[in-house]
Amino acid sequence: MDRAEEVREAGVAVVVPALNEEGSIVRLLDALAGQTARPSEVVVADGGSSDRTRELVREYAARAPFRVVLVETERGLPGRNRNAAIARASREWAACVDAGTRPRPDWLERLLEGARRDPEARVVYGGFEAVADTAFTRAAAVAYVPPPGERPRSTASCLLHRSAWERAGRFREDLRSAEDLLFFRQLEQAGVRAAYAPEAVVEWELHPTLGRTFRKFSAYARNNVRAGLAREWQYGVARFYLALLAAAAAGLVLYRPLLLLPPALLLARGARRVWKWHAGLPAGRRALKTLNLPHVAAVAWINFVIDVAMFWGTFQWFVHDRVGVPEGVDSRQ
Repeated sequence: MDRAEEVREAGVAVVVPALNEEGSIVRLLDALAGQTARPSEVVVADGGSSDRTRELVREYAARAPFRVVLVETERGLPGRNRNAAIARASREWAACVDAGTRPRPDWLERLLEGARRDPEARVVYGGFEAVADTAFTRAAAVAYVPPPGERPRSTASCLLHRSAWERAGRFREDLRSAEDLLFFRQLEQAGVRAAYAPEAVVEWELHPTLGRTFRKFSAYARNNVRAGLAREWQYGVARFYLALLAAAAAGLVLYRPLLLLPPALLLARGARRVWKWHAGLPAGRRALKTLNLPHVAAVAWINFVIDVAMFWGTFQWFVHDRVGVPEGVDSRQ
């Protein structure tokens, strides 16, 4: 019996953290029921939904082709929900997926094949693809989704053994984001062997508007500082904008054409992102993508909005987490 058959025989639990997912949770459970390698159980850890998420999970459990377990917590952040789901699972192997994503029919089977290819691995990272079906989401995918061909590590698509989860010290529970990145580093530091199965794909729907994108990255930025990772994001962006401000100041004082430099650099950064993101295309098609000015401008604009969101989220961290101003209190008073 090979490694994949051993894991399949022992059974796999799929663990799902959820919060206010009434619009997507049934679709996810249906996708898990349609897997070519069906899970033994699905554990949904709900972090205090105010909509019908919990009710829908209970209703689905009554007709599901596998065991469905609902773990109910209050004010549970993603790390806490994942920990609660893995702790409650009755299987040693847990496949992690996020509510709101769409695992392809062979997703779990491909993760099992990744375990077969490397019998010593205790974590298998799958892949994900953005659902980009509008001009905005196509530009958003280029702006912030890892380029095709990279090996992203994500809790939206991975297979994790309980021993690895315990050895790495579990997920940090006080963060709304970045807890997954910290956990992956903890796995590396603990010497947990990893394998990759990029063909184990879940589809991820991007936020369809600038407003929702702004709110998402504001939260990411605030939690990035909480996680102690500001040097890996905030510092570099701050240096870039200090350079833009210096160019603008020089334009106002010394040489007016220098005022064109900041927008030109922002546009050039968008073009560089487009060029890098389409590295897998033939040279001609890649060049055409990079010379598509409306698309490049859209990517550059989304990057700029994300940068503003980063500064705003960092300010929120300073006011509420560092200074200690309670949420909802005007800091100007």
